[in-house]
Amino acid sequence: MTREKAKWLVATLIAAALGAALLAACGSSASGSDQFRDKTDSSLLDFGEESDGAEREEAADVVHGFYSARARADWPATCAQLSGAVLAKIEHLAISATELEDTSCPSFLKTFTRLSAQERRESTVVGASSLRQQGTKGFLIYYGAGKVVYAMPLSKEGGGWKVASLSSKVLD
Repeated sequence: MTREKAKWLVATLIAAALGAALLAACGSSASGSDQFRDKTDSSLLDFGEESDGAEREEAADVVHGFYSARARADWPATCAQLSGAVLAKIEHLAISATELEDTSCPSFLKTFTRLSAQERRESTVVGASSLRQQGTKGFLIYYGAGKVVYAMPLSKEGGGWKVASLSSKVLD
């Protein structure tokens, strides 16, 4: 199988898993962060306020775009989803701790990111989500592979959500 076909296969499988999980979640009576309360007692379930459906979908699209781009090793698209604070940290690290000629985010991630198949599966948004926000900070809470609950930190910038971390946190 060619590399290009493999990339399309991975993207198709991710989209199919997301669609199946969203359909399965339609039958649940709990919504927002309440749907996760039997899986975790994390304080993030009570952070700020629950956002409306449109805002939650926007945040979920950003996180999904980040993970999809990262899985394809599309580093410019991955970096485009990151908050200004994360980009500044990556640039600082690239300048101060590496000998890279190109210290841009895409170059840094291309050089230092290696994802295993398990990491790709675990970082895929596959279930219903909740967006908890307070001011410009937010957390997208979602089911990942194996019904594990994750939270991805987000930052509101320029009227839209940006990913505020290179990885999500498992909520135990």
